[in-house]
Amino acid sequence: MERWKKRSVELLSSLAFGSEGSPSVVPYYPQKTEVYGHEERSFLRNVPERHGISSKRIYNLLCELEGEMRANIHNLLIMVDGEVIAECSRDGYGINTWHLSHSMSKTVTGMAIGMLVDEGRLTTDTRLCELFPDVKYKDKRFADITVHHLLSMTAGVSFSEAGSVTESSWTECFFNSELKYTPGTKFSYNSMNSYILARIVTEISRTSLCEFLEERLFSPLGITSYFWERGPEGVEKGGWGLYMSAESWAKLGYMFLSGGVYNGHRILSEDWVERSSDTQAVASTAMGDFNYGYQMWVGRSTDEVLFNGMLGQNVWLCPRNNIVAVVLSGNNELFQDSPAMSIIRKYLGGEISDELHRRDIKQLSERETHFFDSRRWARPLEKKRGLTYLFGFRNKTPYDERWNNILGSYSFPKNNVGFLPLIIRGMNNNLASSISRVGFDRFEDSLYMLFTESGVDYRIEIGLYGYKECVLDFRGEKYAVKTLGEARINADGDEEYRIEFLYPELPNTRYMTFVLGEGGRIYCTLGEAPNNKIADALIEKATDTSSVLGFGMDLLERRFGEGFIQKKLEDTFSPTLVGADESFEGYGDIIAEEERSLAEQSRAVKVILTVVEHFFKDSSDTLPNSESGADGDEEAQRKPKERGSFIGDLIGIFRNK
Repeated sequence: MERWKKRSVELLSSLAFGSEGSPSVVPYYPQKTEVYGHEERSFLRNVPERHGISSKRIYNLLCELEGEMRANIHNLLIMVDGEVIAECSRDGYGINTWHLSHSMSKTVTGMAIGMLVDEGRLTTDTRLCELFPDVKYKDKRFADITVHHLLSMTAGVSFSEAGSVTESSWTECFFNSELKYTPGTKFSYNSMNSYILARIVTEISRTSLCEFLEERLFSPLGITSYFWERGPEGVEKGGWGLYMSAESWAKLGYMFLSGGVYNGHRILSEDWVERSSDTQAVASTAMGDFNYGYQMWVGRSTDEVLFNGMLGQNVWLCPRNNIVAVVLSGNNELFQDSPAMSIIRKYLGGEISDELHRRDIKQLSERETHFFDSRRWARPLEKKRGLTYLFGFRNKTPYDERWNNILGSYSFPKNNVGFLPLIIRGMNNNLASSISRVGFDRFEDSLYMLFTESGVDYRIEIGLYGYKECVLDFRGEKYAVKTLGEARINADGDEEYRIEFLYPELPNTRYMTFVLGEGGRIYCTLGEAPNNKIADALIEKATDTSSVLGFGMDLLERRFGEGFIQKKLEDTFSPTLVGADESFEGYGDIIAEEERSLAEQSRAVKVILTVVEHFFKDSSDTLPNSESGADGDEEAQRKPKERGSFIGDLIGIFRNK
């Protein structure tokens, strides 16, 4: 098994089963180093009726999106004929605020390659060995990989996204990797193909990818607010890591829908637009209704084009209706098989002419203003009304006295939990986190939360009547954060305190719930969206990469019980920390008791990690006939039993102790 695959297993195991120390397997460096700015509006805004579309149609579309529980939309922008007919953001987000786009970044990287082709500096038939003559590769078939194979996701290289957090030399690992199949014969989505495309742009242009695009794409389209994370080799990630606003993505979509022209200036050649949006590889139907072009998805049976990123980032182009729809979300989805996009396509992909009524315009405006309000997790208090408040004789936003019960400082035993959502921590290798203290303080009519994570003290104001914004720095990575708190009575009749940490630049949100217990204890449950459901899909993808990994996970399920892995995932994404009130006389005893409990869990963890380490030591990627049953040869049937016995022996030793 290749080293990056073994390290991926180690990292996954440590995240799921570890209780102390950083699970990182490569050195950490800050990647998200800037905080958002605002993109200026460029498009005219108009009512849908101006384009022959009823506001009632858009109103019904928004209602259905809000009622679809699998759709967790942050920003939505709909354009027809170059004018915005609908735009809405849920509270805390903004159409003109940059947002992590994940794999929509690939489309921009593909455009950069198209510009090099248009300028005659590259062809899609150019082989990688010509572009990187000094790089060594093991498999002689690497000599046949072309730019076309990278663009169409048909290169066949096994080094994938998982390697981005387990290796630092991405280019070397890519070329030293194994080939799963002969280049050009199968479609296999792999973000490292896009990273190598970014490397190609920097090699040919002798500038960074962003510098190359600034002159040719961003500046001509009036895109001024953007940020692209870089990999450990100092190159933009290419396949992910680009932050842009919905307004900026609408510009890119409209330029592409217009055949590569924007405001009368040609950005991409018509030939490249056609090639990019033509089917270059047939994708599995399990991934959705689209095949693959050049770093974008193209309709199997329609003229639709889709820029797509995980967790629900989409730019949908419908040429027959001249529509661009931008959707930025926080969904539990990996690819373009999306409930939200299905709703949008249903309302906007077919016949869209309606009867027009002016009364519908006001109804749509109200729905846009309160977009997704019914889906709030923490609900703000309503501001006081009346003449005494109107003229300022009384405070419109007085302090909520219910928070007085939790004022104080609370300690927690060592853990691997952070305020930054786990998915973001994992993707950026920012994993050295441990919440050791949380406190609540009141100053006049404001509520503050104080917390210590990995030895760093933070103080932030919690919004009670609306979000309060600040910037937090986690080991050099900077994130805008908006907080909102709610004191409420839960289903058990206990008073609980909810705090939402909304990251307006990210698809991810952090939730925290505090409940005061008896004897000086406090229970802190953390959650996030997207949640562990996205990990199910990631694990499925990982097990597809390695049959050994799949077999090992099956053994863990058999030895520890059905649902073991799912339960660990839920605990990993939504852990509960038990802390102690520092004003309580015996708070040190509570912490010591929790540390003893965690130590017991750690013993079990060490057994599991030993199992994983032993099982994958010097193993190949394939387990011969591991599922062959009676038809397999004797040696193939014996190996799984030996490995299973080893696990059983270790568990037996642990239980006997």
